[in-house]
Amino acid sequence: METVRIRRPTAPPVVEVAAPTFRVDGPMTGLRAGIRTDAAWRSWRLLAADWETRLRADGATAVTTVETHGQVGVTGAADRSHIDDLAEAVDFAIVGLGTCGSCTSFAIADAVAIERRERPVIAVVTEEFATHGRNMAKHLGHGALPVLVLPYPLEARPDAELLEIASTYYPQALELLGVKPA
Repeated sequence: METVRIRRPTAPPVVEVAAPTFRVDGPMTGLRAGIRTDAAWRSWRLLAADWETRLRADGATAVTTVETHGQVGVTGAADRSHIDDLAEAVDFAIVGLGTCGSCTSFAIADAVAIERRERPVIAVVTEEFATHGRNMAKHLGHGALPVLVLPYPLEARPDAELLEIASTYYPQALELLGVKPA
């Protein structure tokens, strides 16, 4: 009887190496917050505006917002430099919104750009794109990037429902950042 050897057709898994994440782990009082919005999503602009008001009420001394408009070309390059500026100007940031494939990719990339500057940051995505967002973060070497997952879809919801979502998920955003309201 002849022995047959079956070789495993796949390589062994790569040991995952993840960049460090950062948390505030303290009160918000006196901190500078940042929010990255996206001109494409009315829903996220409304949620972000609500969160900006809440951040100020909870003790943030300043809230800087950056709205992206393009992902490639001259506009995209300008947007990426605005993200770099945001990272330098804040103590922590919230980056959204991942609610389509390309927007998720760029939201994660922008959050990673902020995290690379050792700033606490969360990426905000909708549940339809959560797996893509986490995979993108892992691909960029930031597999532990905190991701806040909102319901999908957001865009067709009325403002009152979006504000209810903002109210529900704001405490979770703070928890992921390690921020304690004043």
